[in-house]
Amino acid sequence: MKASNSGQANVGGSSSSGVLILDAPEVIRLLPGNVLPALYNNTDLEVRINSEWPIRPPGMRQFVVFVWRVVDESPIEVTESIIEVLDTTPFPIDAFIPASYLLSSAVVELSFHVHNLSPDNPTFEPSESVTFTIDRDFPGSGLLQPAIYPADPITSPYLISNPFVQMNIPETYSGRAANDQVLLYFSGINVPPTGPPTLISPPISSATGLINVLVPADVFRSFPGALLIFCFYRLRDYVGNLNPQFSQVAQATLDLAGPPVRFVRPRFPQAELHSAYYITCSSNPPMWTSVEVRIDPDPAFSHGDLLTMRFQGYASAPDQNPIADTALTLTHFWDAVADAAGYSFKILDVERVIRPLKDTAGGRACFVVSRGATTLGISAFRYARFDRVVITTQPPTLYCWIGGNAPEP
Repeated sequence: MKASNSGQANVGGSSSSGVLILDAPEVIRLLPGNVLPALYNNTDLEVRINSEWPIRPPGMRQFVVFVWRVVDESPIEVTESIIEVLDTTPFPIDAFIPASYLLSSAVVELSFHVHNLSPDNPTFEPSESVTFTIDRDFPGSGLLQPAIYPADPITSPYLISNPFVQMNIPETYSGRAANDQVLLYFSGINVPPTGPPTLISPPISSATGLINVLVPADVFRSFPGALLIFCFYRLRDYVGNLNPQFSQVAQATLDLAGPPVRFVRPRFPQAELHSAYYITCSSNPPMWTSVEVRIDPDPAFSHGDLLTMRFQGYASAPDQNPIADTALTLTHFWDAVADAAGYSFKILDVERVIRPLKDTAGGRACFVVSRGATTLGISAFRYARFDRVVITTQPPTLYCWIGGNAPEP
């Protein structure tokens, strides 16, 4: 603490000349740079008075009133957090500023006054202030541009030569600052992820320049049987503000030497009654309710093995012009009893996966078998043709779907 030689205007009154200026309070849990972690933006702010002031008359009630001043605004007393102190009260003294004071990003100067007898006493001893920052603004507001793959397709020779694949993140997003981080999500389907990120980048060292995130090659190898790999990202700043929005998707073709082909290809039962292995408007059950991918039993399967089925749709049968949005991954743990006669994966997300397969389109299915962390092998591919065209001699072309036959764009 230090001496003050002149009167000082303050909220609620003034201090007398020649008084000591008390030590500033401490804000608990601040990061280097005196920034409050985002984790605590919605909780009461914990503060502490570490230093005892010198004048504590026996039996006298004293009151601590915190003063909250947002830079460039007028100070206010935090009347919700007044503390009564006696000469026997031990130090340090902990207090909490209500979370309602933390609702906006701000640079705050926090101090306190010590009033004798009553918190309304116009004479008080002031403290120094501690300055800290509340940051509630996540980086990258607005539309985030897709990440950029360094190569397309991603091939086995490329991954051998590049054990870490350098993904480029467009560097011009809003609110960029040093120590931002990129959360990368890789997927075999073109749907924003719901689980944890595949990879979190180290803090970015600069607020300008290229952003390259190194991704282990094994991330790409972890999608055996997938034709396409999709990448989304999110941004998080130094204090932990996480942008809730995913970036636009980036996609690349996978052309990898996968695990050995050890298993018989799956089947599309709905196509087996058609001479050319088509799923059409007359297939049963209708394709607009579900599409079945059947896995027949195999003596190599063991109870608890993980079967991962991958489906990919194509605009032209059997495997030309892949449609990114139709990629699908489903999983099932093999049950030696319940699955003794086989297991059927049901494609139920038909609006996204099946409806785009309109006219002489194609679909490909395969499955991968894993036991624990070991991939045992992959099946051969099975292709089916999909055609939703209603046979008619009159234009316009009609397509069958759940709501009835109708033209489509």
